[in-house]
Amino acid sequence: VCADTFRAGAYDQLKQNATKLRCPFYGSYSEVRHRQESALFEEMQDIRSAIEPDNIVFILDATQGQAVHDQASSFHEAVDIGSCVITKLDGHAKGGGALSAVAATGAPIIFLGSGEHFDDFEPFKASSFISKLLGMGDMRGLVETIKESMGDPKKQPEMMDRMSKGIFTLRDMYEQFQNVMKLGPLSN
Repeated sequence: VCADTFRAGAYDQLKQNATKLRCPFYGSYSEVRHRQESALFEEMQDIRSAIEPDNIVFILDATQGQAVHDQASSFHEAVDIGSCVITKLDGHAKGGGALSAVAATGAPIIFLGSGEHFDDFEPFKASSFISKLLGMGDMRGLVETIKESMGDPKKQPEMMDRMSKGIFTLRDMYEQFQNVMKLGPLSN
């Protein structure tokens, strides 16, 4: 349900994303910017009453920092927020404001977003998030990424056996390079 009726391009963006995911889309086209929070909150309450959602998700922009606490509190007073999604973690933002949003709403974080595509979202894992927030890196996430990128685990013993015998073809090297490329960039 397109509940963002005032942001320029919101209708088109949500319709496009719903089409990619092959899920139903409901909304009406209106594109008028305004800053009347009371009208926005009233509209949110009307939508909530009309569709009775199981979960209202608060989308949090990680670049807003600690200022998000007041915003989350205001939204939570208007409608009961059930969960949070943190976006824009691909830049310098670490997401510390997310902790403020959780404190203000009592709602758990369910996903982290580091880009503009659906595959840029990952399920929230508290230990990994806190490690990144403290600047310690995410070793568990790195190990999981390496395991996922190594290809078919059944082929690994065979590859090790061939390599120990000195057999390493251009095809083998190509496959190893492909596995490394799946890891993505190795720098920040």
